[in-house]
Amino acid sequence: MTITFHHYLDAAEHAQRLEGWQHESSQIEAGLFSGEIVDISSEKVRLFRESANLGLSQRMHFPESQWHLVTPLLWSRDDHFKADTLTVLPSCDQFWGVSQSSYDLLVISVDRGRHEWLARDEHRLRQLEVSHACLNQVRSQWQWMTDYLRHRFRDEPVPMALQRSLTRQLEESIELLLGSDVLTVELDASNYRTRRYIVDYCQSLIHSRPDDPPSLMALCDQLKISRRTLQYSFQAEVGQSPVTYLRALRLNAVRRSLLQDPTQRLADAAAGQGFFHQSYFCREYRRLFQELPSATRDRALAANRQGAA
Repeated sequence: MTITFHHYLDAAEHAQRLEGWQHESSQIEAGLFSGEIVDISSEKVRLFRESANLGLSQRMHFPESQWHLVTPLLWSRDDHFKADTLTVLPSCDQFWGVSQSSYDLLVISVDRGRHEWLARDEHRLRQLEVSHACLNQVRSQWQWMTDYLRHRFRDEPVPMALQRSLTRQLEESIELLLGSDVLTVELDASNYRTRRYIVDYCQSLIHSRPDDPPSLMALCDQLKISRRTLQYSFQAEVGQSPVTYLRALRLNAVRRSLLQDPTQRLADAAAGQGFFHQSYFCREYRRLFQELPSATRDRALAANRQGAA
């Protein structure tokens, strides 16, 4: 068993620490980012708890050898993960979603060879019908478990006896949730709403052209929709206007570029994402990340020098 705790001050780093998950996060809400991951992993089961204080746009690919189930401790919007529910993530090349500020999620992964009935409609996001008493009992247990580990074992080895106890509790809780004969699967039709399709399409198009992101008018032309329809779809699905949301994605791309290559000129990094007015770029960057782009670059340069020493 491996148990790790990570605290991050950058959304990009937050996304890179889940071993086995291909994960890209972009900060879409202004402020100083702070996120945590508590990760408990054994041969048969994995539980991690992910939380952050600011809204993120997340694109991910899950390990294909497991089923992945999510239950929220704190999730204010009624979209992917409803309160008091257990949701099965779909089998897909890429899953995209927006998490709002101050979210707190529990994610459990089990081997695909177990509970094979979960393969029904596996390419869709699904909610499992579990008794609230059972789900609340298990969720509380997972919350207490991760709270304990987060505060007790940040810098200490975990005794073998405790590891065995954690493994046993995780496996028993999975059987309690998924072993009931009355369990049914409810398909989530929200994935197929028109506005969801519009936002998904825009996301895919922008992701495929990171160096030449399309304009809003170009997106409307390709989708053959009005600006009002585009506006409504983004407001309903991500809680922001398309202008605000797409600008945040471009600023995140500049930030990742500076962290990967801090030796480049700031103007070049900004221009690569369509920011040609330096004062505007710096103002929007500082509004979103609470620091100037030069501070991001200087921190990355210092980290590189320290690593080379």
